[in-house]
Amino acid sequence: MEIIRLEGHSSHVNKVKFSPHGDYILTAGFNGELYLWDRVSLERVQLYEGHNQTVNSIQWLKEGQEFISASGDGTITHHELSSTKPKATWQDLKSGVSHMHFSYDYQYLLTSNKTTMLRVREWPDGDLVHKVKSDQQNSGVLTTSQTNSHAIIGGVGTRLRRCMIPSGEILEEMEGHEQATMGFEFFDQDLHGVSIGYDGSLILWDMKTHQVLEKYKVGDPGYYSLAISQNEKEVAIAMPFLLKRIQLQDLSVEEIKLPSKGNYSVDYSPNGEQLVVASADKSVRVIRL
Repeated sequence: MEIIRLEGHSSHVNKVKFSPHGDYILTAGFNGELYLWDRVSLERVQLYEGHNQTVNSIQWLKEGQEFISASGDGTITHHELSSTKPKATWQDLKSGVSHMHFSYDYQYLLTSNKTTMLRVREWPDGDLVHKVKSDQQNSGVLTTSQTNSHAIIGGVGTRLRRCMIPSGEILEEMEGHEQATMGFEFFDQDLHGVSIGYDGSLILWDMKTHQVLEKYKVGDPGYYSLAISQNEKEVAIAMPFLLKRIQLQDLSVEEIKLPSKGNYSVDYSPNGEQLVVASADKSVRVIRL
């Protein structure tokens, strides 16, 4: 195993994603910073303009030829990979965008922040078709399903909700982590889910019954991020000073030490041979497994 540090951000790095074919790494950080890195050379090959505050979400489009980003300045930008300037910009939530996800079929774009639980736009036109004000602060869209027009809403508090897109109708409510849910992912064609909580617990879900299958203690209370491998055999949990790879079949764990206290985002390469972590110490770390 090898860990390589990429430097170039001026402050903490919020989000990181491999491109769909694994050729590039896209990183998002403070002060509107959006950078593209070549996965092989690990050189920064492009920077993107359009935001003036922290970038909180990035999503790939068109097999990695385009992407969109959402920021604390309330804007969403649409970029072509080769162009510094955005091809389109929307003003979404004036108080900032915290979460952003596409529906499984890319017909809808979902956003949320601390006061708005859900906003739904048609894609690619960007027309707003539905919005739901939050009934508790810091509860928003954590993920969308793989095969249905469903989303998981959660955040601060124990409650998780599965809702229909675009109507926002609540389909199910679940009691999850004690203080807050930091991340959630569907797997196994939406039959199962996995979530990580601020309390340091990992939960495996039966998404047909919306019941807890397993609850596993990962660490102490703190900020966690979660990613699931392409083959859906393991999850990676980034936490203060550590990355844990957990096998979903038997919950066996491999620990990888990290120097940063804050590790805010993690992603697997499409072939599963690398992980990438976005950290508070201005760094991105590529882990060759």
